Formats: sequence, C-alpha cells, structure tokens
Amino acid sequence: MNTFLTAIAFLTRIPVPAGRLSGGPLTFSRSIVFFPVTGGIIGVINGGLYWILKPLLPIEVLAVLLITLPIFISGGIHFDGLLDTCDGVFSGRSRERSLEIMRDSRIGSMGVIAGIIDVMLRYSMLITLPEGILPVLLITQPVTGRWVMSLGVQFFPYARQDGGLGQGFNEDKRLVYTVWSTGLAWLIIFALTDFRGVGMAVLAGILSLGAALWVARRLGGLTGDVYGGLNEIAEVAFMMIWLCAISLGLRL
Repeated sequence: MNTFLTAIAFLTRIPVPAGRLSGGPLTFSRSIVFFPVTGGIIGVINGGLYWILKPLLPIEVLAVLLITLPIFISGGIHFDGLLDTCDGVFSGRSRERSLEIMRDSRIGSMGVIAGIIDVMLRYSMLITLPEGILPVLLITQPVTGRWVMSLGVQFFPYARQDGGLGQGFNEDKRLVYTVWSTGLAWLIIFALTDFRGVGMAVLAGILSLGAALWVARRLGGLTGDVYGGLNEIAEVAFMMIWLCAISLGLRL
C-alpha cells in the first residue's frame, strides 16, 4: 500500500495522508509498479468528466476541459517536463549546459513551441476521434503514458550526478518492478480495448523509447523532466496510432 500511495503522491496532486508515506529508495523504485494504475485513476476521472458534460457541451469546448483536467490532477508535472526537456535538448549546448537549462524554472522558446504542439495535437485528435471509442481512450491513454515512464526509469541511466526529482526511482530499480508495471498496464488496456489496444500501446511505447534513446545520447541518460516528457509523447502517440488505425478502416 505504501508504494501505491507513493506513486499517487508523486504523479498526482490527489491528497495522500502524510503519515502513510514512509520508506527510502526501495519504496520509490518499487512504486513504478503502480504507475499505470495511477494513470488509470486519472483516466477514470477524465472519462467521468466526459460522460457528465457530453450532453451539455459541444465537443470543441469539452476537448479543452479534457486536456486541462489531467494537467491539474498531475500538477502539470509531465507537461512541464516536456517543456523543460525540449528547452534543454534543442538548445544546441553542451550536455552540462543542457541539464542546467532544464533545471531553470523559466520556459524558453523551444519549450513553448513543444507545449503548443502537444496541446494542438491533443485537441485535434479529441474532436476527431469517434465518440464510441473516446471514453475508453481517455482511460487507456494515461495508463500507456505512465507505463512508458516506468520503462524509461528501468532501461536508461539517470543523467544527473547531483540529484534530482527522478533520482529516487533509480537508486534501487529492478527489472521485476517494470515487469509488474507492464503486466498491470497491459491488463487494464486489454480489459478495455482487447489485444488491439495492447498492440497500439506497445507501438506507442516503442516510438517513445526511440525518442528517449535520442535524448539519452545527448544528456548521458534521462532525468525526471524527461520522464514527464515521455509521458506526453506516449499519450499523444497512443491517440494518434488509434486515429490512424480508424482512418485505415479499423472496426471498433
């Protein structure tokens, strides 16, 4: 239970009793098992918003709320990670300077551009996807994103030598935690979409890890910001793959 609450506390702003949180590196590392479950909780809340407001608002307005609510639930940590990562890796500076830029609280031009593209893609896909599949994707999308984050923790070294937000997850990481995370993610996605959804999540994961590999070569590993950026990339990729499949004639 403690590891589950750690995942909730780290990935969201959902209140967690402070007295229930304890432990060290083992607790943080093991909490990646519950990253997909935490994503599922965010997705269920967002899906609930969709069902409540769907009869009341046009999809163009509702889409804005569906983009906004997860940002508020997570405290914007993943969105901010994407912006900081793009500021650093596209700065054209040295590894050390790139890491410094990513730690700077100010957002640069590349971060702004990345944020605009992220929101525009999400909005356009939300107003285009069929209503029959959209509620399911609102749940499975954040499950996929948080699962890919657990893969990033496991398969890449941590880039910073002076600590950082994501260091705790790397101090005692074990492959078995990622295996459990993968199993839970695939189980949730399969229950809601069947094997097609699992396959699309895997493809989104492959594309996202390709981006992670490119970033890791520039930075010497990943950081907490990059983990957040991976979530954003995986979520957008997952929805885009579904949209492409539907455009090619996939029957729901």
